Amino acid sequence: MGNAVLITLNSDIEEIEALAKSIDHEIIKVFFQHREKPDVNTYVGRGKIKEIKEFLENKEVDLIIVDGELKPSQWFKLEKEFEKEVYDRVRLILSLFAKRAESMEAKLQVKLAQLQYERPFVRELIHRARAGEHPGFMAGGEYQVDDYYEMIKRQMKDIRKKLEKLRAGRELRRKHRYEAGFYLIAIAGYTNAGKSSLLNLLSEERVKVEEMLFSTLSPTTRKISKKFLSTVGKPPLLLTDTVGFIKDLPPWIIDAFHSTLEEIAVADLILLMVDLSEPVDKIRTKLKTSLKELVEISAESPILLVFNKIDRISSEQEMNNKIVIS
Repeated sequence: MGNAVLITLNSDIEEIEALAKSIDHEIIKVFFQHREKPDVNTYVGRGKIKEIKEFLENKEVDLIIVDGELKPSQWFKLEKEFEKEVYDRVRLILSLFAKRAESMEAKLQVKLAQLQYERPFVRELIHRARAGEHPGFMAGGEYQVDDYYEMIKRQMKDIRKKLEKLRAGRELRRKHRYEAGFYLIAIAGYTNAGKSSLLNLLSEERVKVEEMLFSTLSPTTRKISKKFLSTVGKPPLLLTDTVGFIKDLPPWIIDAFHSTLEEIAVADLILLMVDLSEPVDKIRTKLKTSLKELVEISAESPILLVFNKIDRISSEQEMNNKIVIS
């Protein structure tokens, strides 16, 4: 487990700490910057940078995490100041995606998102190299950044072609299911809301379930067990578990996972999972994020809220209050 330092403008650090732990890093120190918006040059002010550098002199730290989205110029200046690898929130999430990706499609989608993320940073390095600086890229030493930028564009084009073929195959399978009379239901929701557990319950199968962020990146489809279908003559139902949502995802990441998220957009019904064991403010934030991302993928099917983890709630009154408030 590596050691990381967190820089944040937010008082709630529970999610960013969980993200760090998911890529095998423990946050040993948190530096809060009390300001309304990030510094345009270095994200945090000069005083805070000095404070962080003094801390780093006496501690073994291999990663600086910024709980926000860095501009390329901010990232470059922070790495130069700290002489450490710097991850912003987006890069942290992409690193976790890369760790979780198992299927070919998931790996291609993650790679596409990573390349999209890198493009503006490479442009910044090209600008600096032409100005006489010799920056490394993502802690990987010096690169011929012009050549690397062209390679990124070629790779992205190639990956999009491969993903389009996979998407076409998925669309063909959906067509066959519709022709066979299947009714398609997508399970959606914030990451770690319990989507895979619901899939296992209703299908009576054993899809891997782990209590961690983004345990599912690739869609998993199963048939609902007959014991849950009370009416004779109803069409057979198929459930699809999908990648979880998370706040502050740039639109281009959602676009990279289009072929996977399309499973939600084309479903006949969307089951939107809500973890009811959390505080009301977090329930609202995560529900708002989930609904926002459903809009972004053009999901227009009926949505049914499914409240999960009610066994962790102390009383029926608390449960009812949370349902009403959320």
